[in-house]
Amino acid sequence: MWFLVVGIFACSASLNDAQYLLGLAEGEVCSDRSEGQWICTAHKQCTHVDLKVMRPTICSFKGKLPIICCPPKKKMSKAEMNCQRSTKKICLRDEDKFVWETRPPLVNHVIGGKPSKGRSRQFAALIGYGPKNNIDWRCGGSLVSELWVLSAAHCTNTADSGPAAWARLGELDHSTNNDDARPQDQRIVQRINHPQYKEPLKYHDIALYKLESRVLFDQYVAPICLHTAFDIDEPKGTVVGWGRTDFADDVSSRLMEVDITLIDNPECRRLYGSNDPTAPRGIERLTMLCAGEKEGGKDACIGDSGGPMVINQPGSCLKKQVGITSFGRDCGLPNSPGIYTRVSSYVGWIESIVWP
Repeated sequence: MWFLVVGIFACSASLNDAQYLLGLAEGEVCSDRSEGQWICTAHKQCTHVDLKVMRPTICSFKGKLPIICCPPKKKMSKAEMNCQRSTKKICLRDEDKFVWETRPPLVNHVIGGKPSKGRSRQFAALIGYGPKNNIDWRCGGSLVSELWVLSAAHCTNTADSGPAAWARLGELDHSTNNDDARPQDQRIVQRINHPQYKEPLKYHDIALYKLESRVLFDQYVAPICLHTAFDIDEPKGTVVGWGRTDFADDVSSRLMEVDITLIDNPECRRLYGSNDPTAPRGIERLTMLCAGEKEGGKDACIGDSGGPMVINQPGSCLKKQVGITSFGRDCGLPNSPGIYTRVSSYVGWIESIVWP
């Protein structure tokens, strides 16, 4: 059935208007689609739809009030519900303590980077290896719940220091105690790589690490929300990590960040080529993101592995994670984009473990 879309402005129905209406009463089914049935509903009760964006089909009028063809409410994923709960619980409770941003920060990063502000990246995690008295912080991650950290599968084990053993939350600069931070150290008791990750291949480079006990959420430690949609509306993503600040430098002790331009898949495949034996299928659009600058100077680098790429979430103190730092060719050099695991493609797998 073809529906003519008319605006809410047609609030005064006349006999001549009838040809533009569906002629259906309130409560009747006006469309049956794959996402569910659309129901004729008083326009003031169709609250989950932005009527300024969507011009609804008119079913009929009740007096002068339009009855519109209202789509079903989108079923929220477990990740979305958790994000909503965390936003209400954390952002409202600690509204005056968080460092809020009204727009994405215009900064560089780890390669050409800028230090993160205290209490602005509460989701950032350091992943450490070795004994407690001599922890080697090598990878990054992001806190997704009180018990779980999201990271890259290639960070799960090292040849010389063994498995990922420690997670530190709420840190800013791990070389000093005189910073705006309140670290919480946790032992990692379980490591789960994605079942399709096959080392040394770089596909499905995603892992979850379970902490020994629940972390305390405060103004220094808070979870990240997961981006559940495939498309990303923002032109840039912010990469966060403790990686190198220049190609020849040591790994930074200070949390750094950068805004990096997202690159579409055809351009990324062209720039990256197909000569990498660890990525023989090239850069896969469905499971990978590509980001970098044509002129170079901005990138994630060694030490950032497993760390998050995030975007702002309007009206919330919590960020949304769109990617996980996976691999790259030449840190910060021209036409050498970095590759990130696309988080939205793995939300179902994450939910099955974190919120079963």
